Amino acid sequence: MMELEKGKKLIKKIKEKIRPDYDFEVILSEERFELTRFAESYIHQNVAESNLNLTLKAILGNRIGAVQMNSMDDAIISKNLQKAVNIANITPPLDFPYRLVPPQNYTIKGKYSEDTINFSSLDRARLIRQIIRGMNQVGYDAAGAFSSEQITLIVANSQGLFAFDKGTKLDFNCVITRGNSTAHVSFIDWDVNNFKVNKIIDELLETALRNREQVEIEPGVYTAILSPEATSNILNYTGEVAFNGKSIMEGKSFVCANRNKKIFPEILTVADNPLDELTMPIPFDSVGYPREKVYLIEKGRVKDGVYDHITALRYNHRCTGNTLAGEDASYGALPFNLVMEGGEVDLEEMISRTKKGIFISRLHYVNVLNPMSIQLTGMTRDGTFLVENGKIGKAIKNMRFNTSIIDMFKAVDLISKERQVKAGWVGPTVAPYLRTNNFTFSSKTSF
Repeated sequence: MMELEKGKKLIKKIKEKIRPDYDFEVILSEERFELTRFAESYIHQNVAESNLNLTLKAILGNRIGAVQMNSMDDAIISKNLQKAVNIANITPPLDFPYRLVPPQNYTIKGKYSEDTINFSSLDRARLIRQIIRGMNQVGYDAAGAFSSEQITLIVANSQGLFAFDKGTKLDFNCVITRGNSTAHVSFIDWDVNNFKVNKIIDELLETALRNREQVEIEPGVYTAILSPEATSNILNYTGEVAFNGKSIMEGKSFVCANRNKKIFPEILTVADNPLDELTMPIPFDSVGYPREKVYLIEKGRVKDGVYDHITALRYNHRCTGNTLAGEDASYGALPFNLVMEGGEVDLEEMISRTKKGIFISRLHYVNVLNPMSIQLTGMTRDGTFLVENGKIGKAIKNMRFNTSIIDMFKAVDLISKERQVKAGWVGPTVAPYLRTNNFTFSSKTSF
């Protein structure tokens, strides 16, 4: 894997090949990825791969040409630099002045664990075997995936900007099944030592053994308690459709009409926050802007979105360090480290204070119906339960929901102290349990 000094030498080599009549930007990502998959309670796949992706951009005034390669060979770099120049020469110019990011100071670093790097396929297999045995003892089949990853990222340009970071990631998910009884758990972290296999087993079995005989309920508007998994899913769709700076500038987000308005409860705060202790921070974006904490909703008040370099230049706005790489850059910006702040209650108190409601373990097949109201539809999955008189009650058959996240957030009245790290669109999402008094189930399902 690329280390700091080797990275500096590479950028120096590229700089020596550059003609004085154009500028350049470089994005290099190197990844070592290992994955073990299992289904029907046996391991069926174990793979490992190393990938190198080097993007070179030639900038001629307001014209930009980009090429990608997976080699650091001198001749290939020279050939592709010329190709980038040729592309720039025939590319339509931007309708605004393009500026390189000047050299920056970076105070945030990615999280890195040697133990995660040394976590072998045999180590993964041993933990998976322990989980499978625990499930088989009570008649459940297990399926899922377990991966470990080492990532190095370099961003540089001809103005002298140089950004380097490395990090590690562990990603585990598992579904257990016996007839209609299912349960799911996911785990994301940077350090394998934080993976507690017995906790995973207990969590799966607690949900699955409750989720055996489901009853039907009628569609309608319910009080709902969302797990961190479900909350994370909601947050990511909200970040995508509502807090993308490009969408805001184009008038396609509810933020446009609600900026600086307090439309949500005081307890609701959501930020793109690489500084949160639970997240795995991304220190800079794909043009080298340093990352920072950006409030999206602060104590119920709508603040603003996140902005990429191109949108910031086009609309004379400040970039927040959320520029996406490669082909995704044209989409605009996404929050890299979504975080919802915790509340003042624990899950037990949240349940005990609910006279009648529904507990949602997980959402799936989610789609956006209306971006302006953040109207989402999808289904529950892997454990949906009635909450009656302050206790978790019967399992219910999965329901289809069709609800406005704006209305849902307006009706949030309890947020848990506990927060968990879950998957996000770019980096991980930190999410709590939350209770809302406005969650609309539109129809039943047959399972």
